[in-house]
Amino acid sequence: MGDLIQKLKITILTPSFNQGEYIEQTIKSVMDQNVENVEHIIIDGGSTDSTIAVLKRYSHLKWVSERDEGQSDALNKGLAMATGDIIGWINSDDYYEPNIFENVLAHFQDSSVNWIVGHSTDHYEGENQFRKVESKLINYRELLKGSEKTRQPPTFYRAATLNDVHGFNKKLHYVMDFDLWIRLSKISPPKMVSTYYSYFRIHSEQKTKTRTYLLGFIEEIDSVLKKESVPFVKRKLILFKRYKGYIKLLVKMVLVKVHLLDKKYLVMNYSSRKWSAE
Repeated sequence: MGDLIQKLKITILTPSFNQGEYIEQTIKSVMDQNVENVEHIIIDGGSTDSTIAVLKRYSHLKWVSERDEGQSDALNKGLAMATGDIIGWINSDDYYEPNIFENVLAHFQDSSVNWIVGHSTDHYEGENQFRKVESKLINYRELLKGSEKTRQPPTFYRAATLNDVHGFNKKLHYVMDFDLWIRLSKISPPKMVSTYYSYFRIHSEQKTKTRTYLLGFIEEIDSVLKKESVPFVKRKLILFKRYKGYIKLLVKMVLVKVHLLDKKYLVMNYSSRKWSAE
């Protein structure tokens, strides 16, 4: 089995923009694995911080740095450059558990497995707190109930299957993973794996903590569900929770601005260890 695993090549895609503070940990987490046949492609959107200096320190990387049309565009560029059999996608502020790639590749020895979803750990940057989160069961019907089931960092795909569904939708800037999962689940549901593969970093500067993101997220979720012929009333019920999250974030932002609330509360809810936007 070990020899068969080593014959499979894994490509990790990392879209990035101005994440010089975190990207080295991402790179090292890909290096800190128990298989040799690994390709790491970083698609940078033209960073102006320390990112490029970090990338130049690692000669094994394949990378480009240029303006793009968003994260989906960057991921498609990376997919076009990829030569691996299996594709992982880890953002430049997230990182992998050590020595998990052999476990990942073992699941793809079964030719019927097109993609797998493992578990992930939320890393609350400010307080250095961690919360383990088990991924929920994924299939087409479950996905149509909403996007909250989508946890991208611990997910890996067979490259041929990603190409079969034509990669990422370049028109989507916020829910490209949800849209991809919808299309993949029409081919087959993922294999659910009870192994913790990754860390998802939650910090105040990430794009998921902005009003623009939340409104765009809501609009794009609605468009994906509409494309799948989900009825109007059902779509609005699904999005109701997201609208509540948006209003909650607006209130918190006002309280932070007038110094009645610490900025760290934009990142986490201390009573529940959940995203502040949920």
